[in-house]
Amino acid sequence: MSFNGVVPAESCLSKIPPLQNPVFIADLHLAADKPATKEAFFKFLKNDAARFSELVILGDLFEFWAGDDHAPAYADILEALKAFFLNGHRIYVMHGNRDFLLGKGFTAATGAQLIADPIPVQVGFDHILLSHGDMWCTLDPEYQQFRATLRSPDVQRQILGEKLEHRIALAGGLRNQSAYDNQEKSKEVMDVVVNDVARSVRQYRTKIIIHGHTHRPAHHTHVNEDSRFDRWVLPDWDFENGRSRGGYLSFENGYIHFGHLD
Repeated sequence: MSFNGVVPAESCLSKIPPLQNPVFIADLHLAADKPATKEAFFKFLKNDAARFSELVILGDLFEFWAGDDHAPAYADILEALKAFFLNGHRIYVMHGNRDFLLGKGFTAATGAQLIADPIPVQVGFDHILLSHGDMWCTLDPEYQQFRATLRSPDVQRQILGEKLEHRIALAGGLRNQSAYDNQEKSKEVMDVVVNDVARSVRQYRTKIIIHGHTHRPAHHTHVNEDSRFDRWVLPDWDFENGRSRGGYLSFENGYIHFGHLD
């Protein structure tokens, strides 16, 4: 898998068909040094996710992805996704702040399709807006500028023109910076701003938002000016060192609810 000139920012679908029976996950941060979390993901694909028509991953599937030529480091994960796809499931993947360089090589290896952030979708009678969520963390302007830079096609083209080892070093630096921010910045600064979410609600004429990124799983009902909407925040995953944190969101019998892993 090598860079083919089409950057990730230019590879995303802005519209997808209605979802029939989806399951949503985010923030798994899969990596070689997180074997228990990887195993939980493999088990999820074989058991829980097998009941659903579509798997929708709303960002940060990987701890970091330095470009599609970095794929050999995740060969077992890509094989598991491809097997899931070949068993008749559709897979949609949104870029996160850790894996924003997922590109055409990733989709070719897995059968997945990359989707824009945000993206409106139809599920049954519900019109829903999906996002990774970090676009609404606007109390952190430094992060927003950083995010905009890394999502720029020109910047991505420049990054992907570097040697793989340089990109891995860059990803490691971003990983360390994120860990530092998590320690130094308040939870309020790193959370979404409801007024900004509400603007997207009005723009896309939806009443339901699903996102990840904040690692604060919950169901919120907001009343903002003339808008009333439900916001579902996906759980992050961590099964290392005896922990058992993770889960998914599904639509079943017309209702949205959190699911726990088997």
